[in-house]
Amino acid sequence: MKPIRLFALLGISLFYFLAYSQEKTTIYFAPGVYLPTTPTETNPNPPTALTSLIEEYEAAHPDINIELVEIPESVSSDTWRVTVFQGENEPHILPNNYIRVWQESINDWYMPLNTYITQPNPYIPEGTPGHEKWQDSIPEVVWNTTVDSNGNQYLVTVDAVAVGLFFNKDFLEKEGLSTDFSIPTSLWSDWASMIKDMESLSSAGYEPLALSMSTATPFNYNWIDGVTLTSVYRDSIEQMFKPDSAWHAMSQEEGACAIQNQLMSAKDPQFSDFIDILSAFEPYWIEGYPSATPDEAYRLFISGEVPFLLANAAVDMARVLRDAEFNFGVSYFPPITGSTSQYASNVDTSYLVGGFTAGYTVSERAEREGVSDQVVDFLMYLTAQPQWSKVVTDAPRAVPTLLGLDVPPALEPLTAFLDLPIRAFKDPDPRLTKRYGEEHRRLMQEFFTGQITKEQLLDNEDRLMQREAAKVIAENSWTCDF
Repeated sequence: MKPIRLFALLGISLFYFLAYSQEKTTIYFAPGVYLPTTPTETNPNPPTALTSLIEEYEAAHPDINIELVEIPESVSSDTWRVTVFQGENEPHILPNNYIRVWQESINDWYMPLNTYITQPNPYIPEGTPGHEKWQDSIPEVVWNTTVDSNGNQYLVTVDAVAVGLFFNKDFLEKEGLSTDFSIPTSLWSDWASMIKDMESLSSAGYEPLALSMSTATPFNYNWIDGVTLTSVYRDSIEQMFKPDSAWHAMSQEEGACAIQNQLMSAKDPQFSDFIDILSAFEPYWIEGYPSATPDEAYRLFISGEVPFLLANAAVDMARVLRDAEFNFGVSYFPPITGSTSQYASNVDTSYLVGGFTAGYTVSERAEREGVSDQVVDFLMYLTAQPQWSKVVTDAPRAVPTLLGLDVPPALEPLTAFLDLPIRAFKDPDPRLTKRYGEEHRRLMQEFFTGQITKEQLLDNEDRLMQREAAKVIAENSWTCDF
């Protein structure tokens, strides 16, 4: 063999050796509800779109490896995040919502995306919103909702969440109850009318409403808590906002300062009404709700034993469509008005749980490992309209916020819910602190189950609120001078 040919062959061999021996960058991605899974008898058509999208991305970026991360169903997403972040084993990209990010950003868990969202997104076709500036692919109202008090955007909010009450039409009609909507978003014109129907079902020997208040998965209860508290404090909430603020979900700072500035207390008559409203509703929840899981509540509804199910209607829509052997609909909570509480006499609407709260955050791990640009590039690819359209069409789990995408037909009835004003009081955990949320729910359960009196509940709640508000104010050096 001539020397020049031998040299050329050695050069080619060295090129391929270097190319294939170079370590790839692995991006750990937790897709949440869109995680591709193996078909089972109970779930024969799980999401699959991400599998091919990731393969396409990896083929175009041979130096990148995408590893999917599953969030265990046995724990709440809050608990899972604490576990993986404390163990420094968090994914680079994970599902989240702005409410929890606001609370958890104090831990420096997340990477602000301000610089990135103003850059072009090359994966969005030219002429489509977002091609020249990534943030233009999502409506301005969404960004205005998710920006934190320091002006940081941590979340790319691709989905809107709509909570609701699934109802068994056949069951209700058999019992002589109307299944026609009284207002555009609800079966009932007001809370008192809903309670009347629940009482009718209970008197007939049924448990009306399936929900969960378990320690691991308390979200069902959290939704009721926030809507009710917002309704009874409607006339004084705007005093708790920072000056010149539009109606919004209160930040942790605003909530804590409202307590310190004596704008809110468990000794308020409004708070007393809040307790009374929930205690009058609680008898219509399924037996065992304090420990029931969402899946157990779901099975009671699907089996036809219980006519109502409180759930994330967008997420659960696919499996209800798959499993229900009866006609069903989805209603939102009716407004709590003056017919239920004198402190809600000026309320003429319910308050939305969810809204623009579902998207993806980039963890600080991306900066720590020096792979921020690679991680964000994959997120740009995933959330570009051509790719995200495939994801939501394959698995209609939420209403897409991206401009230019159609709402999947199964979720179209839920879009009316998104026009409601957001609840000002968020879930108990991000309202003040995680400890507050845990102890607040414990106190409510003890009251609901007769272990403590209302007076004991209010005393304990007031001490809890004062303590946790003072704690979070001190930790953040907030002055509360607004």
